[in-house]
Amino acid sequence: MRRVLFNILLLILISSSCIIPQQFSAGSPEWLVDMFFRQSSFVDKSYYYTGEMISDVDKPTIGEEIKGRGEALFHQIKATNNECVFTAELNVDDKIMDFYCYLIKQEEGWKINAIRRFLLPDFVYTVFDSLSKLSSLSSADSALYLSLKLFIMNDSQLKSFLITHSKDLDNLVWYFNQQENEEVDRRLTAMGFNAMFRDKSYPGCIFIQIAALEKMESGLIYVVQPSKLPVVSIKDFVYIEEVLPGWFIYRIM
Repeated sequence: MRRVLFNILLLILISSSCIIPQQFSAGSPEWLVDMFFRQSSFVDKSYYYTGEMISDVDKPTIGEEIKGRGEALFHQIKATNNECVFTAELNVDDKIMDFYCYLIKQEEGWKINAIRRFLLPDFVYTVFDSLSKLSSLSSADSALYLSLKLFIMNDSQLKSFLITHSKDLDNLVWYFNQQENEEVDRRLTAMGFNAMFRDKSYPGCIFIQIAALEKMESGLIYVVQPSKLPVVSIKDFVYIEEVLPGWFIYRIM
């Protein structure tokens, strides 16, 4: 019972951590994200764009596209003196879309450098829908169904999954460290994961891959000390966020 209440509290805290509508200082990172995702007009956006965003100056922002429809929540997942990364959750017509906004600080101030969205090809959703309608699945199809179910989750759903299954995930890490390979494979398949591995480039990290498609990949990272997490950037690891102590969600593009 205590664990259920703890998980509910964590979900509430995650939801409340999103930045609610308010006034921001003009030119601040929060103001720029608010202007891009929430406001129906961003008149001076050419001044606040840099990098690859310069070629998009004539295209509408997300806020200009939705024009007040739906709701946009955002929060910061990376902050240094010269770089910031925000994740933005857009809810329009009961459809959730996750975006990642990358900002850099130049002499003139903060500017939007890039926007990313982890959007899988349509056929992935088609295959998942087809599998979900079958009354019975083979072991191979069942494994694929569970993997796709995780792969198409939005960030909030994946966070909830991690919290709900935190004990199972802790046990999975224990078996992995004990090199109980058969048990690890059984548990990975049962939960919908594709692989579990270490990467010498990131010592102290254990990766649990959900699935990978061409350059797109998502999964979880369990961190032990000492650690070296991948760096969030506009390439490769476009999104990394801690959900529970030592447990992170990642996406690669």
